[in-house]
Amino acid sequence: MTTKNKGFTLIEVMVALAIVSIGLLATLNAANQETRAALLTQDKMTAFWLMKNKMAEIRINEPWPDTRDKKGNVKLFDQTWYWKSTGKKTANPLIRTITISFATQASDLNSDSILEQTLYLGKVE
Repeated sequence: MTTKNKGFTLIEVMVALAIVSIGLLATLNAANQETRAALLTQDKMTAFWLMKNKMAEIRINEPWPDTRDKKGNVKLFDQTWYWKSTGKKTANPLIRTITISFATQASDLNSDSILEQTLYLGKVE
């Protein structure tokens, strides 16, 4: 006598569930990475806007900046951003550089800033 089974065996069901769970985990991982990338892009864009504002402020308020380090913070989008600017002399006495860094934590300004840019200013005589 032969009997026909019309269902799946327990092993077949477990293999199918394992394959589905691996696929779901991969999808969740991809969604998590996309969320992290979106947050990083948002931070970089915010830092870029703040950088442009700081550069304009330096150009207006300090036509010939000194070489001292300056620090401060600014609040934007309910988040406090920390900045640091460092002025340096160059080989040309009529040009100075200012390096500006922005970070979300004050401790990250020296090592892991979100955005850092160097501005070259010439002395107007």
